[in-house]
Amino acid sequence: MKRAVYFFCPRPELDTVATHVLDHLRRRLSPQPSGLVVDGMPALFYVDAAGNRFDFVSCAYYFSHRYETYLDMANVHFKDCDIAGYVNWHGGANAPDKVLTVHSIGDVMTGKFAPSNPLYLRNLAVALERGRAAAGLDDFTTHTEATHWSGAIHGSDTALIEQLQVPIVDIEIGSAPETLADLRAAAVLADALLAVFDDDRRPKTLLCLGGIHFDSTYSAALIQPALPLSIGHFLPTIWLVNGDYSGERGLALLQHALDTVIGGVDAIVFNDNMKKPVKDCVRAFAEQSGLPLLKHRRLHAPLEIDWTG
Repeated sequence: MKRAVYFFCPRPELDTVATHVLDHLRRRLSPQPSGLVVDGMPALFYVDAAGNRFDFVSCAYYFSHRYETYLDMANVHFKDCDIAGYVNWHGGANAPDKVLTVHSIGDVMTGKFAPSNPLYLRNLAVALERGRAAAGLDDFTTHTEATHWSGAIHGSDTALIEQLQVPIVDIEIGSAPETLADLRAAAVLADALLAVFDDDRRPKTLLCLGGIHFDSTYSAALIQPALPLSIGHFLPTIWLVNGDYSGERGLALLQHALDTVIGGVDAIVFNDNMKKPVKDCVRAFAEQSGLPLLKHRRLHAPLEIDWTG
């Protein structure tokens, strides 16, 4: 039996997405109270036909913004989970609209990374894409994003990221208000949560370095059917540069990111749109780690990749 826990902020004035997703799960599954109560709201659980358990925990505020409030609860009650996730909405001044996303957690600038389980990241992304197509959401796109943690921009200490004992992902719908209220998208996301354990084949796993926050090459590689691929962490160009991933400091930070990927990494993929000191560090790190170093364009033809280097 495997176990997943998902955190929600089911307050419509704060998070329309989490509210609609949890409502859909309640209607579809009739989950039962687990006995845990957080912020006055009973946590729920459901066991599927395969014996996998899913816990749905409601919080009065965003779990991702308040690790200092919710970390002890999560570590006490869910430290034996195989995967955790928080359901959230995506926004921002330049945020793309009509996206379904899942991404790993970390703060690239300070070099703090949560444990990442690439198998479950891929399973969620594939389920989002499958559900998107089945629901006829033709104007939506399934994406991954650069590794990040929203608590960092809300004043939380990024050291908290590494205190959560379970691999965790963020699962979102974005980004316009009418999109966040789309019940079809909420149903797709809700159903995808239950598919996190559907495939147990270990994917070829990538540490992706360079590119933009929503990088279509990495997103397409994650959901393509030709060869199971996944991403341990994705560190975009701007944060590699601004975080000074160069020299011995850069090598140590990249090694730490790699070490947090459960099951290890099969190749380092890089986009060379970065400054020379960072690019040199990436090349040196690949040599140091003994991993193949692939330009990102190679992901367009995954069956042609030589995984031996």
